[in-house]
Amino acid sequence: MDKQQLINTLSVQSESYNQWRMFAFIVRQLKEIDCKFYVDDGCIYITKGEAESFPCIVAHMDTVHRIGKDLSIIECGNNLTGFNCLTMTQTGIGGDDKVGIFIAMECLKHFDNIKVVFFRDEEVGCDGSYNAYMDFFKDCGFVLQCDRKGNNDFITNAGGIPLSSNEFLNDIKPILFGYGYKFEIGMMTDVMALKENGLRISAANISCGYYNPHCNNEYVNVNDVEKCLELVQSIIRHLGDNKYKHKYKPKKKSSFKMWDDMDYYGRLSRSSFNDALPIIDKPDSCECCGEVAAHLTYIRDYTMELCDRCIADYIPEFKYT
Repeated sequence: MDKQQLINTLSVQSESYNQWRMFAFIVRQLKEIDCKFYVDDGCIYITKGEAESFPCIVAHMDTVHRIGKDLSIIECGNNLTGFNCLTMTQTGIGGDDKVGIFIAMECLKHFDNIKVVFFRDEEVGCDGSYNAYMDFFKDCGFVLQCDRKGNNDFITNAGGIPLSSNEFLNDIKPILFGYGYKFEIGMMTDVMALKENGLRISAANISCGYYNPHCNNEYVNVNDVEKCLELVQSIIRHLGDNKYKHKYKPKKKSSFKMWDDMDYYGRLSRSSFNDALPIIDKPDSCECCGEVAAHLTYIRDYTMELCDRCIADYIPEFKYT
């Protein structure tokens, strides 16, 4: 792994709505690579090579950290952190998601057939990915994003939205376990926005070695970044020619009928209480894998209805009560 290039990437300051420095940093590198790219709504779409099914990697160009007059990268053992030499204080390094940018660029250089997208303004609500040009992904086989803290999470459900098919999970499981990764449930990021936009292939978000995100004491572990890079490259080598179809089906919204039976103080009469309860459609499919299941269990910590298989695969410590 090119550690100096990682340091160079972390050195570029980039804030939501003010990420032109990172945009320019990426474009300068793209001009040195044999690839095609274009810009749409502030996002960079890149295609390298020709294939019926491309592996695709996405990352976002913005960070939450304010742009300052100084950002120095300090190396402490295997860790990299930010330091402001003007105030003599530790400062956010922006590993979220500069590490993802570094990994995407390394894969773009390494593979002959690949697609990459760099989105704008993820930290303020995934503005770039919610307005993505979705036709770009029609010839992609799967989408990976490296935008998760730590070193062993492979997110296949983000914000309650399933990201991947069972076929993809089964094929990728031996690769993950070989690198010490496990299936996990995560939060909002670009791949989640793409699924809500109608992305019809499997996706995932991966831990890539940054810690204490969005904080002044944020740091990046070089060994963990290298492990994530090797994992992504292994996935592309083994599964890059496959197309893993997957469609997200939004849950039906609950409906309420109570307002007409309330008195002046907002209280319900007992006779109308049962009728006023929310009418909730019981899900008939697992909210993680999307498969229809005869038995679903509500997991309170994740606020999701999961099938027995997903409970066993993703929540090994879970015990039935």
